Amino acid sequence: MIKLNNKKYIVLLISSILIVVVATISVTYAYLSFSSAQEGTNTLSTGCYNVNFVDSNSISITSYPMSSATAFRTITPYTFTITNTCETPSNYQVILNVLNSSSTNLLPYINYSLDGSTVNKLSDQTSITPPSDVSSSNVLASYVLDTGALSTINEARTYNLHLWIDESAGNDIMGSTFQAEVVVYNTAG
Repeated sequence: MIKLNNKKYIVLLISSILIVVVATISVTYAYLSFSSAQEGTNTLSTGCYNVNFVDSNSISITSYPMSSATAFRTITPYTFTITNTCETPSNYQVILNVLNSSSTNLLPYINYSLDGSTVNKLSDQTSITPPSDVSSSNVLASYVLDTGALSTINEARTYNLHLWIDESAGNDIMGSTFQAEVVVYNTAG
């Protein structure tokens, strides 16, 4: 029969052996494990790509068809300026998102100009799928109106967007709706 003191002695002996085994395994693992430490300094250089978008007039389109000459004389353009606020070159796209509430029968008759002299048909532009951070769920179609680059800090480009219905439109566009938004998307230069 084992006495009470002997039981305590055996438990203490087994516990001590387990502690020694665990300590030995831990020290051996730590000694044999691969470790690496960096001696030098990490340097990360980055530039910023900001585009300031300032608008002055609301986008307006008259409800009747007109010639280009009449459009340039009578329509107040939607004016906006894009400015590179960083020392890093920046590329940009001026995108016109036509919203879902627009009538598709009106799209072939929408003309635009970004400079007050050159006439472009919106339907002649290739519809694009804009980057996910530029598009929204209520966009019917997106068109790139212009692309460019701003290579130095504080370099700016001003646009005067005229939108109008071409004079060749017939009575089938009566009651049609056109809604759009201008988006400027920029990328690293």
